[in-house]
Amino acid sequence: MTLRSYLTAANLVGVIGAALTLGCLLTLPAPWNLRLPLYLILSVWILLRPQVALYLLPLSVPWGALDYIGLGSLRFNSTDILVFLLAVAWLAGHVLRSGDRTTGPRGYERQAVPPLLLVGLAAFLVSMLVSLTVAISIKSSLKEIFKWFEVLIIIVAGSSYIRTRRQGWTIVILSLVAALSQAALGYYQELFNIGPTSFVRGESLRVYGTFNQPNPYAGYINLSLTVALALAVASGRKQTRWLAAGTSVLLILAEFFSQSRGGWLALITATLFILLVGLPGLRPLWRLLITGFWVILEGLLIGIIPQRIFNPLLNFIGVNQISFTHPSAQQYATAERLAHWLAGIHMFLDHPWLGVGIGNYGDAYPQYAIGIFVIPLGHAHNYFINVAAEMGLLGLITYTFFVLVIAVLSAHAYHRLRQAYRGLMQGLTPSGSSLASSIRRNTRLAQLGDDQALALGIVAALLTVLVHNMVDNLYVQGMANLMALLLIVLLRLERLALAKQAHQEAREVYVRQASGAGERIPARHT
Repeated sequence: MTLRSYLTAANLVGVIGAALTLGCLLTLPAPWNLRLPLYLILSVWILLRPQVALYLLPLSVPWGALDYIGLGSLRFNSTDILVFLLAVAWLAGHVLRSGDRTTGPRGYERQAVPPLLLVGLAAFLVSMLVSLTVAISIKSSLKEIFKWFEVLIIIVAGSSYIRTRRQGWTIVILSLVAALSQAALGYYQELFNIGPTSFVRGESLRVYGTFNQPNPYAGYINLSLTVALALAVASGRKQTRWLAAGTSVLLILAEFFSQSRGGWLALITATLFILLVGLPGLRPLWRLLITGFWVILEGLLIGIIPQRIFNPLLNFIGVNQISFTHPSAQQYATAERLAHWLAGIHMFLDHPWLGVGIGNYGDAYPQYAIGIFVIPLGHAHNYFINVAAEMGLLGLITYTFFVLVIAVLSAHAYHRLRQAYRGLMQGLTPSGSSLASSIRRNTRLAQLGDDQALALGIVAALLTVLVHNMVDNLYVQGMANLMALLLIVLLRLERLALAKQAHQEAREVYVRQASGAGERIPARHT
């Protein structure tokens, strides 16, 4: 081996990269001596393999806020940087149209985004831009608009770059790992009482992870917890059910420590949904429970059941005799939330068409403050009220349409996966099938069973966002990006699973026809 044989392009790039990294470590001040080399490596890696950004996003949502880059009054955390690099890679893939389109930035699938989803999100974004014309603070508006443009990038690029079932499942598994790491941090905070005194409720601390508040922490945990619960309930593989059940227990404990009543309400709703849809045999019991609920409600309305029976529950929730001027410690959080609801409604009534400007709820709040709650929390603690206050009727209509589009597409994807699973199960042992064909069908059945359980979990996760957003705003710290990523995983899994099933069915028909005709099957088909 001569020295000349080592002078390859790859080795030269490696040497230059190592020299630059060493130079950064020795010459740049902290933390840029570590941050700059890391971001440069990530940039090259994502440009070569854009899927890497999709794999890292579930980890950066909870942990990325610990590191950020400040440019004037703007702050960009790791999630923002990953989405930017993903957009650059996607654009590079469209510029580099020639050559191999199976790997690198050119390895994307065109026209993979459901058009209805793009229409819904585009309408919502346009209504945001229109509300800029009446905004009090352009800076506050731009922060909110950038957040939803990141969602658009993830939907478009994610739909293009998630091309295999393994890639979708890898994203989900990394999401569960990230949630477990946040649960571990929550245990640590609970065990050692690490947190501000304002988070103390009763004799225990409300855990908050890296989200700075217990409520978004609970909302984040629910996104992965519902996926784990659905896999534990509806998966076809025993190993998957046991792993998901163990994950669920760990995440449920973290959810309990958050003491977020909005998070608990969202979790209960999603759990009932999973049991109702994932276990059809329990539906007669649900009819009985629903009938009992209406009987109790009717008894309360006509006075047969005394209301004082429910006073302890109402006191725990904090909705009994609420005061905006002298709230008790138990009522304070609920009274503060209601004050912000009323302020948002008054903003909408005063500015019914375009609102006060996207992202400007906090800027307009002092004029609408109620009682002692004069400090704005930044949002209305109900996203529909928040949208109406900031974007008026136009924004409320477009956001509602966007939510309905997500609901329809996700329900349709789950239904098709469920139908494919049932169809394959019914045709599991067709007459005359070979041993090899039966093994392939069993393997495919197990995969489809996991896929339809995962689809159920993602639909339930999106449901928790909808329910929790009735009493809070979960579109913080990149959680809107994680929601978009899970939605795209669901839509891509449905498309990939059905395409694979159609291919296998066509292959089996060809094999049977060729065997019946006594033809020799070409090797490329076997």
